Amino acid sequence: MMRTCTIILLAAIMQMLQCICSSVYAQTREIESQKEMIRKLEADISYLDSQIKSTQKQKVNTLDGLVLIQRKISNRKKLLEELDSEIRRQTREIGNTQSNIRLLERRLDTLEHYYRNMVYNAYKHRDAKVWFMYILASDNLEQGYRRWSYLKNYSKTINAQAGKIRELKDEHTAELGKLQKLKSGNIAAQASRTKEYNKLTAEEKQGKAYARSLDKKQNEYKRQLSQKRQQADRLAKEVERMIAAEIKRQQEIARRQAELAGRSQSDSQKTSTAGKEQIISLEMQEYANNTRLSGSFAINRGKLPFPVASGVIVEQFGVHPHPTLKNVMLPFNNGINISTKPGAGVMAVFDGVVKQVIAIPGYNQCVLVQHGQYFTFYCKLAEVGVKVGDKVSTGGAIGRLESGGNTATLHFELWNGTTKQNPELWLKK
Repeated sequence: MMRTCTIILLAAIMQMLQCICSSVYAQTREIESQKEMIRKLEADISYLDSQIKSTQKQKVNTLDGLVLIQRKISNRKKLLEELDSEIRRQTREIGNTQSNIRLLERRLDTLEHYYRNMVYNAYKHRDAKVWFMYILASDNLEQGYRRWSYLKNYSKTINAQAGKIRELKDEHTAELGKLQKLKSGNIAAQASRTKEYNKLTAEEKQGKAYARSLDKKQNEYKRQLSQKRQQADRLAKEVERMIAAEIKRQQEIARRQAELAGRSQSDSQKTSTAGKEQIISLEMQEYANNTRLSGSFAINRGKLPFPVASGVIVEQFGVHPHPTLKNVMLPFNNGINISTKPGAGVMAVFDGVVKQVIAIPGYNQCVLVQHGQYFTFYCKLAEVGVKVGDKVSTGGAIGRLESGGNTATLHFELWNGTTKQNPELWLKK
C-alpha cells in the first residue's frame, strides 16, 4: 500500500513538473513570437515609409501613394496592438515577480528567526562540560546515544540553515534584479507606444489630407475601377481555364495508368505498342512526381518563402474598400499585391514545373507554376526568365518586375486545384 501511494505521488509530481516546463516553454515561445512580430511590423513600416518618400518626389499625389500611406497606418495600428500586448504581459510578470519577492522575504524572516535561536542556544551552552553532563545524565544507553547524535548533528543543522538562508538571499537578489529589468522594459515599451501613437495620429492626418487632394480625380478613379474589374475578371477566368486544363490532363494520365495496370498483354502486343507504352510510362512518372510534390507543398503551409527579396503586402486577399471612393469595393483579389523595389527579381516559392507563360492586359506577363495539385501564379512581370516545361526550384528565378518608376508591384496567387487560397496563410511571416 505504502509503495503504491509513493508511486502515485511521484507520478503526480512528475506530471506537475512537466506542466510547469511546458508552460514556461510556451510562454518563452509566445514572447519570442511577439518580439519577432514587432520587428517585422517595424521593418514593414520603415520600408513603406521609404516607398512613400520615393513617390512624393514626383510632387504629384497618386492613388498608389495613398494605398501605401493607408497600409502604413494599418501596420502602425497592428504595431500598437502588439506593444499594448507586450505592456500587459510585462505588467503581469512584474506583479508575479513582486509576489515572489514578498514570499521569499517571508521565508527569509522565518529561517533567520530559527537560525538566531539555534545560534543563541549553541552560544548559551557553549561549555563542553555542559554537553558532556547532558549525555551522562541519560536514563539509559539508548537515550544517551540519541543525545550524542543530536549534539553531533546540531552544528551541521546550523550550517545547513545558514546555507539555505544564503541561497534564498541569492534568489531574492536575482528576483530584485529581474524586477528592475522588467520595470525598465515596461517603461521603454510605454514610451515606444506613446511615440508610435503620435506617429499614427500624424499619419492619419496625412492620409486624410492626401485623400482630399485626390477628390477631384473621382471620375477618373471610377473609370479606372471599371477597367480594373474587367481586367481582374479576365485574369481570374484565364487562371481557372489554365488550371482546369492541366487538372483534366492529369486526370487523363491517372485514367491511363489505371487501364495499363489492369490490362494483360501478350509479348507481341507489348512489342507493337512499345512506343505508346513508353509515353504512358513517362506520364505515369509525371503523375507520381506530382503526387509527391503535392504532399511536400501541403506540409509547408506557413513556411513558403516570399516571392521577392523584400517588400510589403499592400493589397490583401479578398474584397476591400476603394481607397477614395466611398461605399465602393475593389474587385475580389484572388491573391495578394506586394510592393517592392523597381526591377526586383521574382522567385519561385517552391519546387515545380512552369505550365504557362502568358501576357494579360493590366497584369503584363504572367507565369503559372505547378507544384503537384497546387499552383502559384506570378503577374506584372516585365521580363520572364523561364519557358513552359522548365523545372524551377525553391528560390529559383522566374523573372523581373518593371525597372522604371519609384515602386513595382507583384501580383501573386496560390491555388489548390481550382480553389483559390489566401497566400498570406502559406507564406512565412
